Amino acid sequence: MHFIKNIRWTLFFLIVAVSIGAYSILVAYPPSKGKQGRAKAVASEPISAAEELNAVALYSMTCAACHGQRLEGGVGPSLVGIGSRIPPTKIERIAQRGKGKNKPVSMPPGLATPEEARLLARWLAAGPKLAMDAPETGQAK
Repeated sequence: MHFIKNIRWTLFFLIVAVSIGAYSILVAYPPSKGKQGRAKAVASEPISAAEELNAVALYSMTCAACHGQRLEGGVGPSLVGIGSRIPPTKIERIAQRGKGKNKPVSMPPGLATPEEARLLARWLAAGPKLAMDAPETGQAK
């Protein structure tokens, strides 16, 4: 009889220990939200007017030769609406590491620093407005 009581207490403490361990793991490593959950966290950061100007200038100097002045594509693919197709974290990674190393024309790594890549990714995810897209204020006479 004493043996059965010891087994019950042992099982009880074992179940409690496993439950606490499982809870600790879930708290430390919550279930992933997938690619879209991570993408929303980066994309939800608003981009200031100064950051937008910096991003436009950076895009013009670094990206426009291949992706077009209006994101329409050229040697590189179109970036119109890219923020709705690819998470900003992936855009950031591509801007830093390049893409298509086995293709005849590839995007080389190192075109943007990590900070520049993050700014470009946030800007592209926000659905950028380029200076050429703005209506003209003056008319030619």
